[in-house]
Amino acid sequence: MRHARFTLMLITPFLILLQGCSGRQPVTLDRAKALYYQNELEQALPLFEQLVEQDSKSYDNRVWLAETYRRLGKKEQAVRTARIALELNPRSSFAHTVIAEASNPVLGEWWLANSDTTWVHLMDAVACDSTDGHPWLVIWGEAMHRGQYPLVGKALRNIVESGFLTKAPLSYGRWMLKALPKNALLLTNGDMDTYPPCALQEIEGFRKDVAIVNRGTLETKWHARYVRDARGAPIPFNDKQLDEFSVYRDSGGNIVTLSDEIVRTWLQQKAAGSLDRPLCFAVTLDPEFLGGLRNDLRCAGAFYEWRKGAVNAPDTLAMHTSLEGFRPADFSGPWVSDRDRSPIRRLYTKNIVRNVTETAIAYAASLIASKRSHAAERWIAWAEELDRSAELGPVFTERIAVAKARITEKQASQ
Repeated sequence: MRHARFTLMLITPFLILLQGCSGRQPVTLDRAKALYYQNELEQALPLFEQLVEQDSKSYDNRVWLAETYRRLGKKEQAVRTARIALELNPRSSFAHTVIAEASNPVLGEWWLANSDTTWVHLMDAVACDSTDGHPWLVIWGEAMHRGQYPLVGKALRNIVESGFLTKAPLSYGRWMLKALPKNALLLTNGDMDTYPPCALQEIEGFRKDVAIVNRGTLETKWHARYVRDARGAPIPFNDKQLDEFSVYRDSGGNIVTLSDEIVRTWLQQKAAGSLDRPLCFAVTLDPEFLGGLRNDLRCAGAFYEWRKGAVNAPDTLAMHTSLEGFRPADFSGPWVSDRDRSPIRRLYTKNIVRNVTETAIAYAASLIASKRSHAAERWIAWAEELDRSAELGPVFTERIAVAKARITEKQASQ
């Protein structure tokens, strides 16, 4: 009896230890990728490393480890790991793209950065798999860099044809362009307020009169040349001036980039009446940047138009024009393709649908104020359906309820 009791005392701690171990999640590629897609790269990295240790012959383990290294700025490890992945799978578009982006001087300083290495691996990537949208995204910029402007259009077409841009962001791009004034200069901010409208211009010929200028990319001289020579933007510098430009500090101690200098010049020209093209800013631009211009911006839903002394008075006609013809379903469904490997785009792209819903609510409010309650009712119902069906999920429930109550009050008093 004592022997049995002693045996139980030895076994029980061992069982507890086993239960504790069995309660841990096993290290799997799916688990590591789940962390990666949540942009928890520091947490994902040791899992990918452990997977490679467990199975050094797995191409998938290697290539995802390489991409995680790259996004964490560990470029030498990224390239070395991606080259091993290529040995395991010589037809890997993914691995070629990792090497291309790690080696790209435009994407950050590195002693082994080389634009020719980037170009070779981008060409290899699309030769291995032309339906992989990632290398085409990089080719879009690199083709500008190299002055191969026809390839810029081909890259955009392949981004769409590969399914990399889904229905929702393409609808958003069409919404952005639709109500812009003729021949507008439109400054954009990031990926999904730039690629979709540019793609629509290329594939559908939609609003090709608009010059889309990405404010961040405009810091590079090659993008300034591209939008000047291929898109007709009135860049206020000739080639010699572009070549000689360098970042400087102004009298207030602020760093002034090429992008800053061009936009400042455009604003000065608008104020002086010497720039005849409308100057517009996507609502996705940094609020701090837009804040300094508030008194001269007129909100039109998808964009702000610079107008001296506008005091942010809304352009309700442009709001209506931008919305009319769209269904809430046009903006539903995934905002990012399953093949998009960017955790940033996966996490945040769906948020920009708020701008469409916000515009519908603001337009309805203007209709309520002008005693057009039945028209307002239509657009609040439209906004409510979009808010409910969009991938982002409901975020305007309270504001929509307030608007509906105001409409009921107006109708009761009429």
